[in-house]
Amino acid sequence: MKIRLRAAGAPAETAWLDKLWGNIRVWRWAAAVFATLSLGFLVAAIIARDRADFSDMSIVAVVRDAEHHPVWAIRLARAAHQIAADSLMDRPTPPGRVYQLWLLAPDRKKPRQLGLLPPSGRKRIAVSPENTRLLAGAGELLVTLEPAGGSADPAPSGPTVFRGTLESAG
Repeated sequence: MKIRLRAAGAPAETAWLDKLWGNIRVWRWAAAVFATLSLGFLVAAIIARDRADFSDMSIVAVVRDAEHHPVWAIRLARAAHQIAADSLMDRPTPPGRVYQLWLLAPDRKKPRQLGLLPPSGRKRIAVSPENTRLLAGAGELLVTLEPAGGSADPAPSGPTVFRGTLESAG
């Protein structure tokens, strides 16, 4: 559409604008865009959570090596549906491999995938509400050695190299 400049008040200048504003398709399209944006903002506001302050959260498990040396401390922030994995000793991974954390609940036969662990420092890991509930109870944490990016399957593909028992999160 080509717009030509004419003298102020010229009827041809506003004719296309009047046609546009009077077109029901434009209003339907605009309403759909605004409804979609509003729904997106509503969902974002509902799921937005404050970042958990793990400094005052109690430890729910300590993952240990075969000699019972602590390797990671796991803290749970229930309201934020997050865990923090604090490395207690640097554990470099072999090239092309990662440490992956799994939850084995007493009433389940297969472990549930939680996330990848840091070789050093702290890592926040988002967990589902169901996993949050399970982490607050009894069970065991397993750490497996997986290919880069983690297990492609819903179950561990590598060997279990570290273990930890869940304590009551209170």
